[in-house]
Amino acid sequence: ALAAADDERRHARVMTHLARRHGARPADVRVSRQPTRDLETIAAENAAEGCVRETFAALVACRQALAAEDVALRRAMNPISVEETRHAALSWAVDEWAGGRLTEAARRRTRDVRRETIVALLREIAREASAELRAAAGLPTGGEATHLASALFAALS
Repeated sequence: ALAAADDERRHARVMTHLARRHGARPADVRVSRQPTRDLETIAAENAAEGCVRETFAALVACRQALAAEDVALRRAMNPISVEETRHAALSWAVDEWAGGRLTEAARRRTRDVRRETIVALLREIAREASAELRAAAGLPTGGEATHLASALFAALS
Protein backbone atom coordinates (compact mmCIF):
# COMPACT_ATOMS: atom_id res chain seq x y z
CA ALA A 1 0.00 0.00 0.00
CA LEU A 2 2.86 2.39 0.78
CA ALA A 3 4.52 1.61 -2.55
CA ALA A 4 1.19 2.23 -4.32
CA ALA A 5 0.90 5.60 -2.57
CA ASP A 6 4.40 6.50 -3.78
CA ASP A 7 3.40 5.41 -7.30
CA GLU A 8 0.31 7.62 -7.22
CA ARG A 9 2.34 10.65 -6.17
CA ARG A 10 4.74 9.98 -9.06
CA HIS A 11 1.81 9.51 -11.47
CA ALA A 12 0.38 12.86 -10.38
CA ARG A 13 3.72 14.59 -11.03
CA VAL A 14 4.10 12.97 -14.47
CA MET A 15 0.53 13.71 -15.54
CA THR A 16 0.72 17.28 -14.21
CA HIS A 17 3.83 17.83 -16.29
CA LEU A 18 2.15 16.41 -19.40
CA ALA A 19 -1.02 18.42 -18.81
CA ARG A 20 0.95 21.65 -18.42
CA ARG A 21 2.85 20.84 -21.59
CA HIS A 22 -0.50 20.88 -23.36
CA GLY A 23 -1.60 24.14 -21.74
CA ALA A 24 -3.76 22.79 -18.91
CA ARG A 25 -3.54 24.13 -15.37
CA PRO A 26 -4.27 21.19 -13.04
CA ALA A 27 -5.53 22.11 -9.61
CA ASP A 28 -3.25 21.50 -6.67
CA VAL A 29 -4.04 18.30 -4.81
CA ARG A 30 -4.83 18.62 -1.15
CA VAL A 31 -4.98 15.48 0.94
CA SER A 32 -6.52 15.67 4.35
CA ARG A 33 -6.35 13.10 7.10
CA GLN A 34 -9.45 11.01 7.33
CA PRO A 35 -10.94 9.78 10.58
CA THR A 36 -10.43 6.11 11.36
CA ARG A 37 -13.14 4.11 9.59
CA ASP A 38 -14.61 0.72 10.38
CA LEU A 39 -13.69 -2.29 8.23
CA GLU A 40 -16.99 -2.33 6.32
CA THR A 41 -16.55 1.32 5.29
CA ILE A 42 -12.99 0.63 4.17
CA ALA A 43 -14.14 -2.47 2.28
CA ALA A 44 -16.89 -0.48 0.52
CA GLU A 45 -14.45 2.30 -0.45
CA ASN A 46 -12.00 -0.30 -1.71
CA ALA A 47 -14.73 -2.08 -3.70
CA ALA A 48 -15.72 1.16 -5.44
CA GLU A 49 -12.41 2.95 -5.89
CA GLY A 50 -10.06 -0.04 -6.11
CA CYS A 51 -11.90 -3.05 -7.46
CA VAL A 52 -13.95 -1.05 -9.96
CA ARG A 53 -12.36 2.28 -10.80
CA GLU A 54 -8.69 1.34 -10.33
CA THR A 55 -9.18 -1.93 -12.20
CA PHE A 56 -10.79 -0.19 -15.17
CA ALA A 57 -8.17 2.59 -15.06
CA ALA A 58 -5.44 -0.06 -15.25
CA LEU A 59 -7.04 -1.51 -18.39
CA VAL A 60 -7.33 1.92 -20.01
CA ALA A 61 -3.73 2.75 -19.02
CA CYS A 62 -2.56 -0.42 -20.81
CA ARG A 63 -4.44 0.69 -23.92
CA GLN A 64 -2.92 4.16 -23.71
CA ALA A 65 0.58 2.69 -23.39
CA LEU A 66 -0.02 0.99 -26.73
CA ALA A 67 -2.23 3.42 -28.63
CA ALA A 68 -1.51 7.00 -27.56
CA GLU A 69 -0.32 9.07 -30.52
CA ASP A 70 1.32 11.53 -28.11
CA VAL A 71 4.72 9.84 -27.75
CA ALA A 72 5.48 11.39 -24.35
CA LEU A 73 2.14 10.20 -22.99
CA ARG A 74 2.60 6.73 -24.48
CA ARG A 75 6.03 6.46 -22.84
CA ALA A 76 4.66 7.70 -19.51
CA MET A 77 1.81 5.21 -19.62
CA ASN A 78 4.13 2.20 -19.98
CA PRO A 79 5.28 2.14 -16.33
CA ILE A 80 2.03 3.68 -15.11
CA SER A 81 -0.01 0.88 -16.69
CA VAL A 82 2.10 -1.75 -14.91
CA GLU A 83 1.79 0.07 -11.60
CA GLU A 84 -1.95 0.64 -11.99
CA THR A 85 -2.39 -3.07 -12.69
CA ARG A 86 -0.48 -3.82 -9.50
CA HIS A 87 -2.72 -1.36 -7.60
CA ALA A 88 -5.83 -3.07 -8.95
CA ALA A 89 -4.46 -6.44 -7.81
CA LEU A 90 -3.85 -4.94 -4.36
CA SER A 91 -7.47 -3.78 -4.25
CA TRP A 92 -8.73 -7.26 -5.04
CA ALA A 93 -6.43 -8.74 -2.38
CA VAL A 94 -7.78 -6.25 0.17
CA ASP A 95 -11.31 -7.17 -0.94
CA GLU A 96 -10.62 -10.84 -0.30
CA TRP A 97 -8.91 -10.15 3.04
CA ALA A 98 -11.70 -7.85 4.27
CA GLY A 99 -14.41 -10.20 3.05
CA GLY A 100 -13.07 -12.93 5.31
CA ARG A 101 -13.51 -10.63 8.31
CA LEU A 102 -16.92 -9.11 7.54
CA THR A 103 -20.34 -10.48 8.35
CA GLU A 104 -22.38 -11.94 5.51
CA ALA A 105 -24.59 -8.84 5.56
CA ALA A 106 -21.54 -6.54 5.32
CA ARG A 107 -20.12 -8.63 2.44
CA ARG A 108 -23.46 -8.32 0.63
CA ARG A 109 -23.49 -4.54 1.12
CA THR A 110 -19.90 -4.35 -0.17
CA ARG A 111 -20.87 -6.38 -3.26
CA ASP A 112 -23.82 -4.01 -3.77
CA VAL A 113 -21.45 -1.02 -3.67
CA ARG A 114 -19.23 -2.70 -6.28
CA ARG A 115 -22.23 -3.38 -8.56
CA GLU A 116 -23.56 0.18 -8.14
CA THR A 117 -20.12 1.59 -8.94
CA ILE A 118 -19.88 -0.53 -12.09
CA VAL A 119 -23.26 0.83 -13.24
CA ALA A 120 -22.12 4.40 -12.53
CA LEU A 121 -18.80 3.81 -14.31
CA LEU A 122 -20.54 2.41 -17.39
CA ARG A 123 -22.69 5.55 -17.55
CA GLU A 124 -19.66 7.83 -17.16
CA ILE A 125 -17.46 6.15 -19.76
CA ALA A 126 -20.20 6.07 -22.40
CA ARG A 127 -19.58 9.81 -22.88
CA GLU A 128 -16.80 10.28 -25.38
CA ALA A 129 -13.89 12.65 -25.35
CA SER A 130 -13.16 14.49 -28.60
CA ALA A 131 -11.65 12.47 -31.42
CA GLU A 132 -8.48 14.56 -31.17
CA LEU A 133 -8.06 13.81 -27.45
CA ARG A 134 -8.91 10.13 -27.93
CA ALA A 135 -6.23 9.76 -30.60
CA ALA A 136 -3.55 11.72 -28.73
CA ALA A 137 -4.19 9.95 -25.44
CA GLY A 138 -5.01 6.50 -26.82
CA LEU A 139 -8.44 6.52 -25.21
CA PRO A 140 -11.24 4.22 -26.34
CA THR A 141 -14.50 5.55 -27.76
CA GLY A 142 -17.47 5.50 -25.41
CA GLY A 143 -18.73 2.32 -27.02
CA GLU A 144 -15.33 0.65 -26.83
CA ALA A 145 -14.91 1.70 -23.19
CA THR A 146 -18.33 0.33 -22.31
CA HIS A 147 -17.56 -2.95 -24.06
CA LEU A 148 -14.14 -3.22 -22.35
CA ALA A 149 -15.58 -2.49 -18.90
CA SER A 150 -18.52 -4.87 -19.37
CA ALA A 151 -16.23 -7.70 -20.47
CA LEU A 152 -13.72 -6.97 -17.71
CA PHE A 153 -16.25 -7.01 -14.89
CA ALA A 154 -18.11 -10.00 -16.31
CA ALA A 155 -14.81 -11.92 -16.25
CA LEU A 156 -14.10 -10.81 -12.66
CA SER A 157 -17.59 -11.70 -11.33
